[in-house]
Amino acid sequence: MGNKILVTGATGFVGSELCAQLAVAGNSIVGVGRSAMKAGLSGVTYSRLDLEADDLDEELIQNVDCVVHLAGQAHGKGGGDRQELDGFRRTNVDVSLRLARQAVAAGVRRFVFVSSIGVHGTVTHGAAVSETSPFKPDSPYTVSKMEAELELTKLFDEAGSSELTIVRPPLVYGATAPGNFKSLLKLANSSVPLPFGLCFNRRSLISLAALVDFLMVCTHHPGAGNQSFVVADSSVVSTREIVTSLRCGMNRAARLVPVPPAVMAGALGFLGKREMYNQLFRNLEIDNQKAKTLVDWMPCENTARELAIIGKLYAISCI
Repeated sequence: MGNKILVTGATGFVGSELCAQLAVAGNSIVGVGRSAMKAGLSGVTYSRLDLEADDLDEELIQNVDCVVHLAGQAHGKGGGDRQELDGFRRTNVDVSLRLARQAVAAGVRRFVFVSSIGVHGTVTHGAAVSETSPFKPDSPYTVSKMEAELELTKLFDEAGSSELTIVRPPLVYGATAPGNFKSLLKLANSSVPLPFGLCFNRRSLISLAALVDFLMVCTHHPGAGNQSFVVADSSVVSTREIVTSLRCGMNRAARLVPVPPAVMAGALGFLGKREMYNQLFRNLEIDNQKAKTLVDWMPCENTARELAIIGKLYAISCI
C-alpha cells in the first residue's frame, strides 16, 4: 500500500489495531491520541494531544494521503455536560470539522470519518438498515454524529479537492472491547444465570478484525471515495446466541433462563433502562451489500463462531 496515513484515536480499541495493521501493510502511520502510546504499537509516529483543546501541528498532516478520524466523545464516557448534546457537539462535530478543514487545506486525498449505525436509529422493524435508510438518531451522541456527517459532507462538496468516506458500524466486538460489550463479557464469564433464554432477536455486529479490514480498504480503494457505508458481519445473531457462543468459548454452560421479553421490557422500563432493553431484546439488522460489492470487502460470515473465539481469548486473559 505504502501511503502516509494519519489516525486519530490511535490508542483506542479500534485505533490501536488499525495502526498496527496499517503498519504491517507497509504504510507510514502518524497516530494522534489523548492517552499514552500503548506498548507494542511499533511503526507509528505518535503525538499525544487532545484535539478538543489542542491544535493539530501542521507538520503532522503534511504529505498525508489519508486521515482516518476515529477520535470522538463516546456515549457513556465522561460525566455531566459531556453527555449533553452540546458536550457531544464540541468533540464529534466541532473537532471533526476543524480537522477536516485542515486536511483539505493540506491536500489530503481522502478523509475517512467513522460515524455510528445509530444515526439510522437503534431498532429495525423487518427491513435492514442500508445507506439509503433515513436518519433517525435517538440520543445526543447519535444526533452529534449525524450533524457531523452533514457538515462534513457539505464541506467536502464545496471543497471538491479531497474525498470524504463515511463509515457507520454497529457494536464492535473483541476480547478487549470497552463499554457494553466489556460488561457482557464479564457477565458471560461468570456463573450467573442470565434472562435470555427466550431472546430470539436479530442483531448485526461487527468484529474488530472486520472493521479494521474495512477501514484499511477505505484508505486506498478507488470505489470508497465520496461514499457512505453501513458495515457489519454478514450473519445476524440473537442475544441468546451471543451469550451462548461467548460461554461456549469460555467452556461454560449457557445457563439462560427463559424469561419472556415482555417481562424484561416491563422490568427494565420500570428501572428507566429502556435503552438497555432495546440493545438486548430488539432487532437491529444491517445490509452490508454495498460494502461487499463496491469495494470488494469480505466481512465475517459466522459471527457466532467469532464470538466463541473471543470468549476463549477473554477467559484466557482473566486467568
